[in-house]
Amino acid sequence: PTSSRPHVRPRRVMVAIKLFENARLLISDLRLAPGQLGGAGRHDFPTLRWQVGDGMHRLEGAPPAAVKDKATFWVEPGQPFRVENCGESEYRQICWEFKCAPQRSEDAVRKLLDNAKFTTDVGTELLFENAYCRVWDFCLPPGGGDPNVPHHHVLDYAFVYVAKGRLLGYSADGQPGLFDSTNEDGDVSWFDIPEGAGADPAYAHGGRNGYDDLPMREYLVELK
Repeated sequence: PTSSRPHVRPRRVMVAIKLFENARLLISDLRLAPGQLGGAGRHDFPTLRWQVGDGMHRLEGAPPAAVKDKATFWVEPGQPFRVENCGESEYRQICWEFKCAPQRSEDAVRKLLDNAKFTTDVGTELLFENAYCRVWDFCLPPGGGDPNVPHHHVLDYAFVYVAKGRLLGYSADGQPGLFDSTNEDGDVSWFDIPEGAGADPAYAHGGRNGYDDLPMREYLVELK
């Protein structure tokens, strides 16, 4: 017999695109068109899922809900994060999977932060912190940033540009020309920071947005 039920085209489930991987970290970029499904049925590692842009989503077993730009979701190993884009524009998350246990205790991390010569606020806003990481939004308006206020890196870190951007680096003493970093959306950089970096001004720098007509946006994660 012929069924009278209308044909429903199955929605394609999107898988995040890998941007970077090393021994400690896997970073991927999930983008869903309106109505698309994505996420993971099971996470193998502790994972930070970090929203890019406002959106509307439906998590498995939950009603639709608004999600704000820069919202963070922590997912433990073995847990799912299945999501449907219920909005009218692209839904995007940068996903950070921590492949090994933290290398330092909370006390050890605190000593590194407290003993640095300059501030260890390495972004413009600390959004989330736990035993694995410190999670920073780093956003500068066009031409913005104060080269005379250096920050100090004492932990290994990575950042992802979530829009085209350019960052001009200044030495800890305010001298220009330390670096000129021009990046496209999705570019990733990783930095190994040695023990004792907090006593060395070479691991401190100031920054200024090198574009006068574009904001600079990067998502930065320090690993403990």
